[in-house]
Amino acid sequence: MSNKTAIPQQDIADMAKINKSIKNSEASHKKSGLPYTHCLNCGAKLKGKYCHNCGQETVSKTPTVWSFIIEYINDTYNWDSNFLKTLWCLIRRPGHLTNEFLAGKIVSHVNPLKLNLFLLFVFITLFLLFASPEKMKSSVYDLTSDERVFSEVQLTILADNPEFVKKMEESQRDTIHLQAPLHLAEKYPQFIKCIEVKENTEVDALDKWIALVPQVLIEDDIIVMKDDDEYYHFNTESEIGREEKVLFNSIWEEIVNILTQYFPILLLLTTPLLSFALRIIQYRSKIPRINHFIFALHYTAFLEFLIICIYILHLSIAPPIDLLENILSIGSCIYLAIAFRNVYTTNSWLKAIIKSLLLSVLYYTILLMIFVAICIIACIAIAINMD
Repeated sequence: MSNKTAIPQQDIADMAKINKSIKNSEASHKKSGLPYTHCLNCGAKLKGKYCHNCGQETVSKTPTVWSFIIEYINDTYNWDSNFLKTLWCLIRRPGHLTNEFLAGKIVSHVNPLKLNLFLLFVFITLFLLFASPEKMKSSVYDLTSDERVFSEVQLTILADNPEFVKKMEESQRDTIHLQAPLHLAEKYPQFIKCIEVKENTEVDALDKWIALVPQVLIEDDIIVMKDDDEYYHFNTESEIGREEKVLFNSIWEEIVNILTQYFPILLLLTTPLLSFALRIIQYRSKIPRINHFIFALHYTAFLEFLIICIYILHLSIAPPIDLLENILSIGSCIYLAIAFRNVYTTNSWLKAIIKSLLLSVLYYTILLMIFVAICIIACIAIAINMD
C-alpha cells in the first residue's frame, strides 16, 4: 500500500497558474530590459525603469567602472539635455522660463537656482584661470604708472595748491613740443594752452602737440627734458602724486583680495536684492514673493551668461572696452524689458520699458552700493594695518 498522498487537482491547477504567471512576468521583464523584478533598495515591485516607491533607478547588479563614473557625474552635475534646452530657452525667449516654472513645469527645465549656480561656477573658473589676482593688481599698477593717468593726477594736485597756482600765473610761458594727453589742455587751460596739434596718434598712444607751458612746470620737473623724439613729456618719476598712487594701489589690492574671496557670495546676494527691487516696482500688484525671486534668478542667470560671452570676447579678439560695456548695458536692458513684459503681462509695452529701466537703475545702484561698501572696508583694513 503506497504512503503517497494524492494532490488535489485544484491545487495542481493553481500551481500551474502560478508558474505560468511567474514565467510570463519574467518574460515581460526580460522584454522590458529590466534586470530584476523588485527594487533592490526598498523591495517594491518594479513597474518601470524607476521604482514608484523610492525613486531608485534600476541598474545592473554588476555595474562597470565607467557606468559608476557616469552615474556620479549625472548625480552631481546633472548633465542632461534639459540643461542646453534651458539655456537656449533662457537666451531666446526672455521671461518664458519664469512663466513655465511658475505654471508648474518644473521637470522640463533646469532649476533656476541650479542654472544660476552653474553659470556662476563657469564665470569664476574663467576668472581664476585668466584674471588671477596677481594679473589684476599688475594691470592696476601699470595703469597708475601710465603717463596719461599720472600726469593728470599731478595737475589735479597742483590745481588745488593756491601757492603753486599763484607761482604759475606769475611765470613766463614757453613754446614747447609736448607729448601728453590732448584732453589735459582742455581740462587745465590755466596750466597748458594748446596751440596746434602736431600729430594725432593712435588711441593707446599720447598726442603730440605744440603748447604754451609755464616755465615753472619745467623748472619743477613736472615736465622733464626732451626725449629722443625732441618732445617734452610728463615725468612719471616725480614725487608729486606719489603718495596718492601708493595709496590707490594699496586700496585696489585690498579690493581685489575681498572680491576674489567673496565674489560668489556677493553676486548671489544681488538676486534677493533684485527681487526686493521688483517688489518695490510692482508694489500695487498682489504677486507672491516667489514669483519675483524666480524672475530675479533667471535674469541674473542671463547676466552671468552675457558676462561670460563678453569675457570670452575680451580674451579672444580683445575689442575696445567701450564696445563691451555697450553690449553689456544695452543687451541687459533690452532683455530685461522683454522679460518684464512677458512675465508681468498686466503692463503695456510702454510701462514695461519704463519699469524695466527703473529696475535697471535700482539694480545697478545696488551693485554700486556694494562696491562702495567694499571700498570702505578696504580703506578701513588699510588704516588698521597702518596703525
